[in-house]
Amino acid sequence: MPLRVELVDCRNSNMNGLRGLVIGQTEGTIRLLTETGRVLIIPVKSCRYYVWLNNCIILVTPRGLRRLVRRVNAQ
Repeated sequence: MPLRVELVDCRNSNMNGLRGLVIGQTEGTIRLLTETGRVLIIPVKSCRYYVWLNNCIILVTPRGLRRLVRRVNAQ
């Protein structure tokens, strides 16, 4: 089950507000399927993230996002 995220507080201000599903991950990047259908490669350390889990929205750091992606993929 892919995580739904929104990018916030990014070093590149053009990425602020991007939303989508995390469909892949490497050590330093995530692949994000946006709401418009584009697949973007995002450097993990460049932003913080709002993550939708069940009925909650949480703000996570890059390290927290990597943990969540691993947990969700392991299930």
